[in-house]
Amino acid sequence: MKKLFLILLTALSAATFYSCEGDQGPAGPAGRDGRDGRDGRDGENGIFYQEDFTAWSDNWASIVSANNPQEKYFLYHFEFPNLTEEICKIGIVNAYIVYEDGYQNHLPNTRHHCEANDDGSLFYYDTTVDYDFKPGGIDFIVTNSDFYMGKQPGTMKFRVVLNY
Repeated sequence: MKKLFLILLTALSAATFYSCEGDQGPAGPAGRDGRDGRDGRDGENGIFYQEDFTAWSDNWASIVSANNPQEKYFLYHFEFPNLTEEICKIGIVNAYIVYEDGYQNHLPNTRHHCEANDDGSLFYYDTTVDYDFKPGGIDFIVTNSDFYMGKQPGTMKFRVVLNY
């Protein structure tokens, strides 16, 4: 058994440390050229673009779903010509809500609220801020828990970052 182990170990060592080498064959055909900046070769791994949007408190549209009238939300639409069909197909679109103190959160974002009613009782609700986009435009959406529509969203600042 020891003899068999030594023979196998010697054969394995020989195969590991010695390799066959012969004449190099001819070069194969050239491959296709990569797209500049997108193949990572020309020092640029993609293009970055950023734009800020402000949704003013008195311009949010109240929307009621056509499929279910109980589903209600607020919508703010922006024309966005830099958001092309190509970016929508192969790029990455990220949106953030930017707060007055400079902090920002990635969308969708949910916040919890507690407010006092006129009688002093407390009213609790959640607000979710989200976005939809298509070539040429972006919508920001505010949905309150239980589809509460009693309070129009305030002025909000958004940042959109495109990578493509």
